[in-house]
Amino acid sequence: MSFERVETGCRVIDEKVGGFRRGAIILVLGPPMGGKRNVCRNFIARGLRLGDGCIVSCTNATAEQEHEEFKRILGSDADKFLSEGRLAYIDLFSATIGLPLEERQYIKRIPSASDLTSYNVALRELLLLMQRKELKMRLLFDSVSTLLLYNPFQTVSRFLHILFGKLRAMKVTSLFLLEEEAHERSVVVTIMGMCNGVLRVKSENGKRLIKYESETSRMNWVMCD
Repeated sequence: MSFERVETGCRVIDEKVGGFRRGAIILVLGPPMGGKRNVCRNFIARGLRLGDGCIVSCTNATAEQEHEEFKRILGSDADKFLSEGRLAYIDLFSATIGLPLEERQYIKRIPSASDLTSYNVALRELLLLMQRKELKMRLLFDSVSTLLLYNPFQTVSRFLHILFGKLRAMKVTSLFLLEEEAHERSVVVTIMGMCNGVLRVKSENGKRLIKYESETSRMNWVMCD
């Protein structure tokens, strides 16, 4: 059986393993300041340039702060993608620092990082909007570690299990970040077991290195440009 492959924004992944499978759930692991967020943002930016619809879920920055990062990568096109509804944000951070929960059409604010029901409602609305536009879709969730600060592991595990099923059913290629060293090994292994692949990112001597493993592909540490 052949699968549609998704360009990742990282040339070496696309060349060595053919990119990610459309609809795959990829867990992104790495130490702090290792460059994993840059890799993930490039994945979203590449999708936008290819015509995909992209949703960014942010737990450590406001939607506006995250959008500034995409403007750095995409220039003025980031604003165009947002206004067209091909780029959208779910902001779980603003409420945490006491900012007003003012929404825009393609920016959804969640009352707290423990309100996973509201997250599901916001995500479903954005996915349906993009589905009606007949867009192929990508999602970035930054990060699962923050959810684990506000919720018991069993709650997060159930949430992810159901969410991953929905994303696969809708063929939403998704990256979920996790700070591996911040959690017990059993927690990391459980989440890994729910995903289709694991992308590890680290920085050594000023160079970004990546490693990828899935049931069908394997790539040892290589430099990612």
